[in-house]
Amino acid sequence: MQTSTDSPPTREIGNDSASNMHTTSTEFPTPSPTRDVSNGTDIVRDVILWKRKNLSVLTLLAATAIWLALEVYELKFVTLFSWMSMLAVAFLLFWGNIHRLLGKEPVDMSAMYISEKSAREMGAKIQEYVEKSLRLVFSVSAEKEWLVFAGTVASLGLISVVASYFDLLTLLYFGVVVGLTGPFVYVKYEHKIKEWGQKVRVRYQRCYATVVQKLQEMKNKMQEKKRKKME
Repeated sequence: MQTSTDSPPTREIGNDSASNMHTTSTEFPTPSPTRDVSNGTDIVRDVILWKRKNLSVLTLLAATAIWLALEVYELKFVTLFSWMSMLAVAFLLFWGNIHRLLGKEPVDMSAMYISEKSAREMGAKIQEYVEKSLRLVFSVSAEKEWLVFAGTVASLGLISVVASYFDLLTLLYFGVVVGLTGPFVYVKYEHKIKEWGQKVRVRYQRCYATVVQKLQEMKNKMQEKKRKKME
């Protein structure tokens, strides 16, 4: 009998493992990094405090342009909105084509999302604002907070007087301008504003105490007169 001297066929493990790794990597590509787009609180704070000057200037210019178009040139809101939408779509189309011509990949919008944590934080903030508003209404109407009541009535009266001279669009524009300039000025001159506010508060409290004291004296005098008449 002849014995076979042929060795069994060897298997190249390295090549097979490399090919398996290659197929695995192609079948399961690495996911692109995602980004939570709901964290807009920091951006709004930076725009209001002028930490991002480009966005702050752009917001102010956009508000001014919209106010001029609707108030001065008397354009219709639907017409202006259509024009702005057409410009936005054309800009996005031009931007995407420029990226393709330069060999760059456009921004993958599918990687953006709103996380559950951010949604819960937004809901908690809205709930907090609603609760504060309800407590303010209760303190003005039900509780005997005369200072809050007087301040609320005076503020509403001032708003009614101002609104009689300006329309809603102009008031909204003024609100945007004040919202972009007021916090910045307050942060810059916070110490001086607090000192002035403290002085005004002390004087107001003195005047309020004087008025309350005089009213109490008048009440006591009237009660004494009634007692004398009863006697």
